[in-house]
Amino acid sequence: MNFLIVFLFLFFFFIFKFIYLYFLNLPLSYDEAYYWDWSRALDWGYYNKPPMIAWIIRISTEILGNSELAVRLPALICHILTLLFSYFLITKYFDKTKAFFLLITISFIPIMTVYSFIMTVDPPLILFWILSLYFFCEYLKSPNYRNAFFTGLFIGLGFLTKQTMFGFLILSLVYLIIFNKTFLFRKETFLLFLIALLIYFPNIYWNYTHQFILFKHTEEHFTRKTLSLYSFLKFLGGCTFVYTPLFLVFLFLGTAYTKNLFKKQFSEILDFLYFLSFPPILVLIFLSFFIRLNVNWILPFVLTGFIFSFVYISFSQKWKALIFSNLVIGIILSSLVYLLGYFPQKFPDSLQILLKKFIGWKVLAEKVEKYCKPGIPIVTKDRSIASSLAFYMKSHPKVYVIQLEKFPENQYHLWRKTDNLARKKVMVVKKWLDSPYYLENAKKLDEVIIKITEKRYKYFSIWEGIFKKLR
Repeated sequence: MNFLIVFLFLFFFFIFKFIYLYFLNLPLSYDEAYYWDWSRALDWGYYNKPPMIAWIIRISTEILGNSELAVRLPALICHILTLLFSYFLITKYFDKTKAFFLLITISFIPIMTVYSFIMTVDPPLILFWILSLYFFCEYLKSPNYRNAFFTGLFIGLGFLTKQTMFGFLILSLVYLIIFNKTFLFRKETFLLFLIALLIYFPNIYWNYTHQFILFKHTEEHFTRKTLSLYSFLKFLGGCTFVYTPLFLVFLFLGTAYTKNLFKKQFSEILDFLYFLSFPPILVLIFLSFFIRLNVNWILPFVLTGFIFSFVYISFSQKWKALIFSNLVIGIILSSLVYLLGYFPQKFPDSLQILLKKFIGWKVLAEKVEKYCKPGIPIVTKDRSIASSLAFYMKSHPKVYVIQLEKFPENQYHLWRKTDNLARKKVMVVKKWLDSPYYLENAKKLDEVIIKITEKRYKYFSIWEGIFKKLR
């Protein structure tokens, strides 16, 4: 497939998405605002994530200003580069036609569509994952210092983005132990892993000075225990929806490939793609019986699995029909995602509720702005309120979040201690309309009721009073 066609597709795809993003009237989710707030105080680590997302948002906002577009544009750029290097990977080692169909297919995977205009840690993660995958495959073919350096570089940058990247390093190491032991003892391989760990070292040191808070937070994700067939079916069904039915096709192909894995009839690149996709996804699907998992956690593995699938299958008429059918499903689902962002009121309540993280923060910030006075700190119990007020209020205040437990539960607890506000006059912004127990002489300034759907509302209240000493 001529690269000019690919370039033109990606160029116009970018233009379409940029125009969509530019005119999108969807406020930042409180997570996006939270990461933006991090970007105002650059560091080597934060409460629940490494620092990369804050660095990227800071670069964007330095250039474009503090706007929704500036926060979200990096997600689109990461998305387009991910598509491009996914195409390059298959083109370099396999087949240009398959690479083009892969490019078109993953362009319309619903979760990829979401992450092309919503800025979380996942867009940069999958970019660094694909770059690491690309250069690790390069290293397997040509084990020189250049390929080792770039592989280590992008793995290290992935470490600074999200903890999931440790899966890449561990699975790569296990792959070499099982399939290519000679690579383990090469100087270039040592350099590869050394560079990755050296890049990550500042975040390790930051965690050391903060009681390894990031690792404790990550551990909490795996304490959401359950033992339920419903949990398994919900996870598998969610994956089928956000990744399209191609996810089930991948599971079928991975099972078939496993039977012939050690017969040495496939290339080492295909073995590597398999190893970084099918086994970890199978383990996580099994764990979904016992732990409540989020479908986005497996995104890098699934993307690798789709690359594996397109390389592995022969493009017979049957497979072409299946890929085309899946593409149609992907386009329909992605179109619904685009339309939901613009016209949520046209959708049923069950889908409108998906936007609850985004709705109402501008209205709340405008109300709070009316009562804000210089020198009076703003206090809340919810990081969602704190981050949204910080972004949408014109003064971009540094909001305090009350810490009730001994151990910090968000980044605001690391930055600012409400103990220092004892016996001082504060403004409190809280969920619900009842009086805050941590205020003396509490005076209600306003109530804010925000409609999310036809049947659901958010309730906030604004108070003024003297902050009590809580601990």
